[in-house]
Amino acid sequence: MNEQMTYHVAIQRKERVQHIINEIGMGQIIKEKYIGYGIGGQPGRYICITDTGITIIKTEDKLKIITMYVTTQKELVQVYGGTKKIPNFLKKKVDHNQSLYTKEGKTIWAK
Repeated sequence: MNEQMTYHVAIQRKERVQHIINEIGMGQIIKEKYIGYGIGGQPGRYICITDTGITIIKTEDKLKIITMYVTTQKELVQVYGGTKKIPNFLKKKVDHNQSLYTKEGKTIWAK
């Protein structure tokens, strides 16, 4: 990963990032989708999904990582544009990650 990290991910989410790197693995980006804000002139962002079931949010120019967290099935559908387009291995990986990082119906290590 050559991108710089924003203060939010480097400091405020440091524990989460370290956990992802050490326990799950960053993996390789296999799908990304551009999301434009359009409100108040704010720049858009890229939602990137890795093969280890991690979501990485990058700035519009892809030079900085805004945040990262465990991907949800809902997010997979959003990025892939439908459930039939999502690779089976990724669905299984996300389900596995969610089972490990969900307590009392709430996902820990999420946004």
